[in-house]
Amino acid sequence: MKKFLLSAALIAATAFSLSAQEKGDFTVGGMIGVQGGSNSVSVTYQNQTQSESTPASTSLSFSPQFSWFVIDNLELSAGLEYSMQKDYAGTNTNDKNYFDFLHLAMFTVGANYYVPIVKDKFFYTPGVQFGFGGGSYNSDNGAGIKTKLKIPFAFGFSADLGKFEFKPLDFLGISFNILDFNVVYTSRNTGVNEVKTHSTSFTAGFNYGMSAGVKYYF
Repeated sequence: MKKFLLSAALIAATAFSLSAQEKGDFTVGGMIGVQGGSNSVSVTYQNQTQSESTPASTSLSFSPQFSWFVIDNLELSAGLEYSMQKDYAGTNTNDKNYFDFLHLAMFTVGANYYVPIVKDKFFYTPGVQFGFGGGSYNSDNGAGIKTKLKIPFAFGFSADLGKFEFKPLDFLGISFNILDFNVVYTSRNTGVNEVKTHSTSFTAGFNYGMSAGVKYYF
C-alpha cells in the first residue's frame, strides 16, 4: 500500500511539472475589459411607489503586455494600460443624460502564478499589478459647459483573484477574469489658485461585463 501511495505521489508530481509554464518562455498579448450596468432606485410614499433607473459607471480598458516566465509557473509582465470611465452626472432641462469622463494611461508591472487545472491546457492564474501614469477628467454641467482637468499623477493597483487561461495550442493562450479587486488614486489640478483634488476609489467583486485577452508564446 505504501509503495502504491508513493508511486501515485511521484506520478502526480511528474504530471504537475510537465504541465508547468516553463522558465524562459516569453509572451506578447493583451487584455480588453468592458464593464457597465444600471442603478435602480425605488421610493414608496403613501402606498405609491416610483422607480427610476439611471446608468451606472461604464468602463473600457485596453492593456498590451510583454511577459517572461522567470521560473516555472511564475510570470512577470510589463505593459501599458489605457482606461476610460464614464459616470452618469445627471439629466439636463431637456431630460437628456449627461456624463463625466475619466481617461487614464499608465505603465504597468505585474506578476501572475500559474496553477495547472488541466494538464497543458487550463490554468488558474491569480496575480497582482501596479500602474503609474496620468490622464484627464472631463466634466459636463448639463448646460453645455464642459471642463477638462489634467491628472498629472495616477496610481493603480489590481489583484486578479478570478483569472484563468486556456491554451488551445502550445503557442496561444486565451485569458479571462471573473473576479478582481482594484484601487485607483488620482491627483488633479482644479484650475483655481493651484488647488488640487485627490481621490481614491476601491472596487471589488464579480465583473459586470467582460475582461478577456490573448497572448502568443515564443
